[in-house]
Amino acid sequence: MSLKEFKIGWFATILGTGGVAIASLPYFPVLSVVLTYLLTAIFVILTAVWLAKIIRYPRVVAAELGHFVMGNFYPLQPISAVILAILYRKLGIPLDLPLLAYGAGLILVLTVYLSYHFFANVKAEIHHIHGGWFIPPVSTILVTDALLQYSPNETFFVTSLIYFGIGLMLFLFISTILFLRLVNHELPVFELAPTNFILLAPIGILIVDFTLIAKHAEAIFSANLVPLALIASISLWGFGLWALAVNILLLLRYLRQEMPFFLGWWSYVFPTAAYTLSTIALSHFVPVFSYAATALYAFLIAAWAIIGVRTVGIAIRGA
Repeated sequence: MSLKEFKIGWFATILGTGGVAIASLPYFPVLSVVLTYLLTAIFVILTAVWLAKIIRYPRVVAAELGHFVMGNFYPLQPISAVILAILYRKLGIPLDLPLLAYGAGLILVLTVYLSYHFFANVKAEIHHIHGGWFIPPVSTILVTDALLQYSPNETFFVTSLIYFGIGLMLFLFISTILFLRLVNHELPVFELAPTNFILLAPIGILIVDFTLIAKHAEAIFSANLVPLALIASISLWGFGLWALAVNILLLLRYLRQEMPFFLGWWSYVFPTAAYTLSTIALSHFVPVFSYAATALYAFLIAAWAIIGVRTVGIAIRGA
């Protein structure tokens, strides 16, 4: 694979593996530590290659950023930084704030730019819409999650709500459009099939955000929002269960049509990780969710292992 052909989608490996690392903390904390250091090395390498491509082929990068498919995946790089910041914070590695500041800043810039660009410069038909459009809102609500990892303080809390508002509304808009696209048009081609699964990512992260917002609101404003947050979170978890079941059925349909393996399969991993993490978060309030969390964690590990091994094969072959 040449520098010019390097795909921003490689950063999805960090999202998926990072999700596994965070989800493993209550089960196998040693695995979380090992994966964090491995992800740090991968992030440095991929970012160096990405920057080299920007410098060497700026027109190619500009064309990708403006493309109605590829452009939505460019936030994967700063999302990777935010995921590492969350891991560093949880493990006590004092590099979290610089990574969070970088990731949050670039995420905001890309979210605003991509929205403007698609409004002003791209004439997209409804059948062009795909699950990858969820990545910008996923990036903003993940910043909310990261900011609320810290001790309650008003500045971080207000900032987290600003990012939360952006992501929540974009999620609602895009999910409505995507539903209409799936109902009224043929299913996406193989290359975009895994992006349907990304719907689980904002669902999972929003659930975690609801619980964290309630906790911080109580500490800062003395407002007991936990019952309301749990009602919203459990209801949203039910929607996620529906989305998981439907998307597994869609995946089986694609597999019967002999869908080949490619890098986009990581879109099955990081949304599953997000939904698993939301279930773990709910289990702290409603113990019965611990059984679902364990089952989802096992499913996540299996998917991550299978896709990870096949991705290593792609990397070795230079495909």
